[in-house]
Amino acid sequence: MASRWYHPSFQLLIILAALFFLGSPKLRAEPSETSDLPLPESQPQAEAVEWQPTQRVQLKLNLPATRLDLYVEDQLIRSYPVAIGMPRYPTPPRDYHISMIIWNPWWIPPDSDWAKDAEKTPPGPGNPLGVVKMIMEDGIRIHGTNAPRSIGRAASHACLRMRNEDARELAWEIQSRYSEKNDPTLLDKYQRNRRQPYYVKLLAEVPVAVEYQQVERQGDRLLLHPNLYGRGGFQEELTEALTDHPEILIDKEFVKKLNKMRRGKTAEIRIQELGGMGGAVTPKSASPDLGTPGALNTYSEGALGVQ
Repeated sequence: MASRWYHPSFQLLIILAALFFLGSPKLRAEPSETSDLPLPESQPQAEAVEWQPTQRVQLKLNLPATRLDLYVEDQLIRSYPVAIGMPRYPTPPRDYHISMIIWNPWWIPPDSDWAKDAEKTPPGPGNPLGVVKMIMEDGIRIHGTNAPRSIGRAASHACLRMRNEDARELAWEIQSRYSEKNDPTLLDKYQRNRRQPYYVKLLAEVPVAVEYQQVERQGDRLLLHPNLYGRGGFQEELTEALTDHPEILIDKEFVKKLNKMRRGKTAEIRIQELGGMGGAVTPKSASPDLGTPGALNTYSEGALGVQ
């Protein structure tokens, strides 16, 4: 007897069912995510946009000047005195970046001989980091201090100390522009809960340029900073700073006199006064009177460094 599966009426039903499934638009398979065929009405994914601050902040630190400058949109806003690393533990000049701010930090002794007997210090008045620390590369931090008399000296173990009020102001200048935690009432919260650490991850890194510049030109004046780390290059820096004054002869005797002036403190001198120090050669076309030396302005040793 012939099988019922080969009955003509049953075969007709199979053919009709096949035509129905192949012709239905709802039942046709859509291309898969791994298919080479484009998806209908597909749109390219938008590229991630890197977060940018509304006002760019940059810090510049000149080690011999023990001075930290705050720039906002390339405009100098404020300068702060700091303590830098002592000669045995110098602060390395290089480009750094602040990535995080920690309010009321713990002090954890580093893995170094000078701290081998030290113990962890909780947040509070006796903490060596003061009220806040700003995290940078290579273990270098900008932070407050419980030793304000060290400010302006080469006195730290490579980190950069600030007075607590200055560190608080600087940290907030950065946080309010580079994080979403910009409510001013947070500062009161950090201060009320002095024993509680608060961590703020910045949305972008803040660049910090650390330099070793012994000579700074400010208009018609020179700032001669003490050579805190005993490095060379002073005569070369003088030559570069005075390129527009070829009448000034920068010889060994002249450099020796300027070195004596800046020993242990920053000396400020007008360029026109350099002629009275034996460092000038009067060109024929210039007036023979280059000025007589006046009173030199010097910063106190406690404010801008020690020998």
